[in-house]
Amino acid sequence: MKKVFKIIGKSVCIFFISLISLVGLVWGGLNIGKFIIYSEYYSIESNLCKNPGLNDGFVCQGITVADAQDKIIVSGYMKDKSASRLYVTDKDNNSYYVSLQRNSKKFTGHAGGVSCSKTNVYIASGDKVYTIPLTTLLNAKNKDVIDIGEGTPVNNQASFSYCDDNYLYVGEFHDGGAYITEHPYQTNDGMFYAIVSKYDVNDITKPIKIYSIRNKVQGICFTPDGKVILSTSYGLADSHYYVYNEADAVNSNLTLDGAPVYYLNNCIRDVKGPAMAEGLDYYQDKIITLTESACDKYIFGKFFFANKIVLLDL
Repeated sequence: MKKVFKIIGKSVCIFFISLISLVGLVWGGLNIGKFIIYSEYYSIESNLCKNPGLNDGFVCQGITVADAQDKIIVSGYMKDKSASRLYVTDKDNNSYYVSLQRNSKKFTGHAGGVSCSKTNVYIASGDKVYTIPLTTLLNAKNKDVIDIGEGTPVNNQASFSYCDDNYLYVGEFHDGGAYITEHPYQTNDGMFYAIVSKYDVNDITKPIKIYSIRNKVQGICFTPDGKVILSTSYGLADSHYYVYNEADAVNSNLTLDGAPVYYLNNCIRDVKGPAMAEGLDYYQDKIITLTESACDKYIFGKFFFANKIVLLDL
């Protein structure tokens, strides 16, 4: 009988060792395979620093850089529905976070987009833009609470944003299924339903220009050399980084809220990347971005080392 138990025990050990080895081989193979599947993406990608909050229940969404202070700001919501946060970090991984409240009550909104000018931080969430002084955020201590006030209504669902000191761009997310926006415009690439609205930072109550954009946009960035970059993603599907020349934008000869409507035309580059790409900003002559796949809500990105804020040479 002892011999039988010994044989069974040995067989069980061999089974589990084999299973672990198989999982290790598959995991290793997938991590090698990503460099083949997304070869163009990894050829232009470089790691900058850790993506903060990934193991704290934080679900990262937007990203921006306070250039003068060389600080990176990341916005997002919490898996457990506690107050949404802004993380502040730098290239040396010195990080802290602040929790957000609105009119003295915890704010649990999506906090999908964040951008900053020389003086203000803008949080795009649920058809409003919330503005806080940049100094308030940068002078805060870890776990401080910042009140974002009532916010300013905008003319779209405010899922992401970008700011270049003079102009604030606020955009919305449309996937044609769970998330629907109602701004249909016919373009050379078909019917688009989402928009990005451009505002003067001195007056974000009325748009001065509208861009009709494709489905599933998570972030936008305008570069000094006239390019427009869109990041798109949803679920486990591949992310894409679409590059346009802003000069090629086509005037639709229509207006929305008094602003002319254009649509981006003639995509000059389409880079396929790993799932769950989020917001964009311009930093060190490159595009700074991040993904949410390694947060505690989705987890799988932890196994693929998707835990960094990265730069893309687009």
